[in-house]
Amino acid sequence: MAQRCARLIFNDTYLSNDQLHELECAIGITFEDRTLLQLAMTHQSYVNEHPGETNVSNERLEFLGDSVVGMVVADRLYRCAPDLPEGDLTVRRSQVVRRDTLAAAARKFDLGRWLIMGKGEAAAGGSDRQSNLADAFEAIVGAVFLDRGYSQAEVFVLTWLSDFLNDAIMTETRKDPKSVLQELVQGRGLAPPRYVVIAESGTPESRVFTTQVLIDGEPIATGTGSRKIDAERESATKALELLEISK
Repeated sequence: MAQRCARLIFNDTYLSNDQLHELECAIGITFEDRTLLQLAMTHQSYVNEHPGETNVSNERLEFLGDSVVGMVVADRLYRCAPDLPEGDLTVRRSQVVRRDTLAAAARKFDLGRWLIMGKGEAAAGGSDRQSNLADAFEAIVGAVFLDRGYSQAEVFVLTWLSDFLNDAIMTETRKDPKSVLQELVQGRGLAPPRYVVIAESGTPESRVFTTQVLIDGEPIATGTGSRKIDAERESATKALELLEISK
């Protein structure tokens, strides 16, 4: 079991033991340290409204869980799709780990009913907000990883993302990297990506194009190819990798 480096200032009264037990039954994991599960359910809005009760939200667990989810999904895709090139693996991973997919997985076990939020966020429908559900799903993964280790976290991820993983593995890639990138950035409220050719080289018979993808006017990644479309797809693939890391 991973050691925690600092004592959490935590009040364990706002989800009762019975409620925590119900959540454990719903997700199929029994915790040794239930304060981690309680923390995974704690939205920042609750912390803001109750500064005397707790000084932490689920954001750090979300950060940890995001990496664990990415690792589990990448490992399963690598093992189960041995003939797919790196670019296709990246596209399929993006399809599985994006927020709408994680939120859909969270809705399978009605995660929203256990979210601990401030009154304003709750009144605004926060218990079914896509971003809140996706973040809490990742936070649970982080909590399971700390409490039970990687193997149990892997079981949890594969249990609740299996349908999405199987779809990604068994079907042809339905969208190229440019389409996936556009959906991802627009889902974050940003302008569609723009591609510009920044260099051309080679002979007239064998051209090499270098393109750069910009999001909200900011350069994100570059790619090369013998056709402009190939260079754009490579730059989109690299941008997807960067955005997954920084989300």
